[in-house]
Formats: sequence, structure tokens, C-alpha cells
Amino acid sequence: MPREPHATRRGIIATLGVWPGLATAQDAGRPVRIIVPIAPGGLTDGLARLLARRLSERTGQSFVVENRPGGGGIIGMEAAARAAPDGSTLVLVYQGVASVNPVLHRNLPYDTLRDFSGIGMVGRFPILLTVPAAMEVRDAAGFIAAARRQPGTLSYGSAGNATTSHLAMELFKHQAGIDIVHVPFRGEAPALTELAAGRVAAVFASVAAARPLIEGGRIRAIGVATAQASALTPGVAPIATSGLPGFEVSGWYGLLAPRGTPAPAIQRLNAELHAILAEAETRERLAAMGLEPATGTPEASEAWIRAETETWRGVIATAGIRAD
Repeated sequence: MPREPHATRRGIIATLGVWPGLATAQDAGRPVRIIVPIAPGGLTDGLARLLARRLSERTGQSFVVENRPGGGGIIGMEAAARAAPDGSTLVLVYQGVASVNPVLHRNLPYDTLRDFSGIGMVGRFPILLTVPAAMEVRDAAGFIAAARRQPGTLSYGSAGNATTSHLAMELFKHQAGIDIVHVPFRGEAPALTELAAGRVAAVFASVAAARPLIEGGRIRAIGVATAQASALTPGVAPIATSGLPGFEVSGWYGLLAPRGTPAPAIQRLNAELHAILAEAETRERLAAMGLEPATGTPEASEAWIRAETETWRGVIATAGIRAD
């Protein structure tokens, strides 16, 4: 991706400043922007604003959220990839824009692993296998058995084509050897509404979206797609231990910077991220959002994205999923 001339040299010089690793533009009062490749409102935006507030408070530097929606996250990611690698631009990424788009789109104007440096993981959100309250299955094994009795008859809803809920169920189908029909919706809310009405048999959903309907007795969680039980889903057994050994999927968020951002900036931001995610208040806020904090080194975040990309490459190929 094109870079602003001499951006790397300026970024290195900036590491000698008051806030090591950030751009010299900060000395002139320009804030650090956190690009969010999705519209304002919702979980991703709320998480970005939490990070921006705490980074600003901890560092004395201004961090602001810049929403750049459009094209399934492509517009915001391209803007971040083309930004000068001087520490003044970060991007909050999630599975779809970081690991799915590069597989789904042939002529994508960015490559996550080529164009970005990892700062660190931010959080993961468990996803629940949910069914209508009236459906008489209590765990993943029961659902798999029901689907095998009537192949091609049951349907499942998703938040849309190639979303986490869609990909998770395609992986579940493949590993379980079942045939159920995909019904895509425009978001989790309408998919869960149809689930509660019994018009689809299952939805993989985030804790935050499913919780009100579960508590209202309209749908039931019969499994969580984490390897071990999650504190966010008490009483819900992992799918891996209740019907499909080895099954594990989660949504996630990571913080990246344009490739070439000076190492001192990356390390400082990683340290700040670790500190913020260790705070009791932050953990409480994340739990309310249905998120579990995730930490690690910059290198580990890049390794995670690489592994996720390969996982979904296989699922997308096997299921024949194409971009809308």
C-alpha cells in the first residue's frame, strides 16, 4: 500500500518524544485515531470508544474513534492500510475484516498480514448455539441427532452471509456430518426473532444478543463454542464436551497499526492495552458486552489472525461461500 513519504523516518524520530512511539503530529495536538470499519453504535463501536477513553486517560494523549463504514469493512481497512505508519493511526479489527474478507474477496485493496502490524488482541466473545424454547433438545448431541433424523429439513439463521454465525454453523455442519439449510438475515436481531418464533431451528449468536431472549424464556442456549466452560455463560456446556469433540469458535477483536509503525510505538501500545484489560472496571464493562479480555504479544496477535484466516479459508471453500 502507498505510504506517505518518509513516514517511517518521522515515526522513528517521534519515538524520542514525550509519548514514545507516537507521531510528531501529536506534539501539534493532532489526536491518535482508532479507525473502526463499521458504523457507529453496536458492540465494535462501543469497544473502540472504551479503549479510546482509557488510552487517552492513561497516556495524556488524545485518542479518538473514527468510524469508516462501508463495503463490509473494506473502506475502513483500506483507509487504515494506506495511513502513514507513524503511530497516529490504529484500527480495531474483528474476524470478518481481518480473516474472512481476505479469503472471500479476490481483489481486496488490503492484505491484513502484509499491510498491518499486530499490537495485541483485545477481546473474544463466546458464541452460543441457540434453539427455540419449544424445541425439545437440551444439548449439542441432541441437536445433531435431530438433524440426522431429518436431513435437509431443519434450517438455521445467521446474521448474514460470511458472518461469524454463518461460518460457525457451516463448520459445525461439516464436523457433525449434518445437512441443515442456511437462512441469512440482516443482523443477529432478526435472526434471533425468527428463532424465537420457531421459523428457524438454530442460530449461533453472541452472548450479548442472545441473553435477553434466553432470560425471557423465548430461546434456549444448548451449547457454547468455547473449549472450556465460559464465565459469561454459566450452566451452558461447551459443545466440545456435549456432542462435538474439538469444536471451538469465537468472535474476537484485535488492535492493529499500519505495517512499518515503529516498534517502540507497538510495544508501548501493547503495554497500555495489557494494563487496560487488567483493570477491574474494564473487565466489568467487557463482561456486560459479552466479551472476555484477550491479551498477548504483538507477534501472537498476528499468529492468531494467520491461523483464523486458514481456518475460514477451509470452511469457505468446503461450503462454497461467495461474496454477496
